[in-house]
Amino acid sequence: MDDLGQLTRWLWAGTTLVEMFLLSLLIVRRNINAYPAFAIYILVTLAQSGLLFLTIRKWGFASPIAFWIGWGTQALVLGARAFVVAELSWHILGRFRGIWALARWILLSSGTVVLAYALVAAKHDLRLVLNSFELGLELAAAAVIVTLLLFARYYGVVVSPALRLLAIGLCGYSCISALNDAILERWLAGYVALWNALGMVAFLSCLLLWSWAFRKFVAQPAASPLFLDGSAYLKLVPEVNWRLRSLDEALIQMWRLETPRS
Repeated sequence: MDDLGQLTRWLWAGTTLVEMFLLSLLIVRRNINAYPAFAIYILVTLAQSGLLFLTIRKWGFASPIAFWIGWGTQALVLGARAFVVAELSWHILGRFRGIWALARWILLSSGTVVLAYALVAAKHDLRLVLNSFELGLELAAAAVIVTLLLFARYYGVVVSPALRLLAIGLCGYSCISALNDAILERWLAGYVALWNALGMVAFLSCLLLWSWAFRKFVAQPAASPLFLDGSAYLKLVPEVNWRLRSLDEALIQMWRLETPRS
């Protein structure tokens, strides 16, 4: 562990402790049932930290075994974070069946495009496949979250403070990770240790932000709305305005979903 540096070791320890604290909060505050993907994501990152710690301690940070275990566990972390983005989208849009059907298609399509881009851009180099896939997935996640928040703001959909903080943390960390993959590790390889430390600081900041967001019970399962006439929506349900209702109904017809009953 000596090749990691004192700062990295302290950041690693601090991150692990906050991960354990956040996971405990999700369980104690009973948010784990409504946010299972997020809880699994934190559990996967915690398991990754433990496995990497044991691997580096035995074989060293620069060893091939540490490299492949690091990338293998990172693939699991990226997959878990993708499900968190989907879960976040469902909590915000799941009550609107037509819009959610479109959102699911967009999420699936973006993942497929990212994988195809990684395979083409890497030119049969497995290491470049992993790097390109991570870059593309981080950019896709950030784009989806920004679009989701802009959509919610435009149509007046109420987003709870906890969901907003979760979205901000995910988007911010994805942007930092994408910057690291696209620029820092490719052209500034001599500063890898510094960028790794900055990445750990960014993730630690997200963990603290999420711990604050889930310090209380915030479960908000998406429920199907009552489809009333337009005037009732404007008077009684301000977060679902007439434009949003029209869009949802149009998408329900386009996807040929069953029309919700009052």
